[in-house]
Amino acid sequence: MSAATFSELDTVVHRPKLQPAFTRAGVNVENFLATVRAEAQFVDPVPTSTPIRDERDRPFLDLLATEPSPHYFVTGDQDFEAFHYSGVPVISAVEFARLLRRR
Repeated sequence: MSAATFSELDTVVHRPKLQPAFTRAGVNVENFLATVRAEAQFVDPVPTSTPIRDERDRPFLDLLATEPSPHYFVTGDQDFEAFHYSGVPVISAVEFARLLRRR
């Protein structure tokens, strides 16, 4: 994770339309972010030239090309229609939650 991608996560999880999902799941957003911050490995991304429709998504492509590579790229953004970027599988939040439950 990078500072830019964590900032985007922080913004997204605070969107009002997502609050009911967190409530139903019994997840406190601030605790969730604190856990992510504590557990994630923060890196300085490698700039890439991979084509992308929305340049605001560039920090994510750059992060995917960085070593060590993330295990997954969790997104619902339809701009990432490929199943892999830089060898990293693209999965939905629902798929990621299933993976976490199996741990």
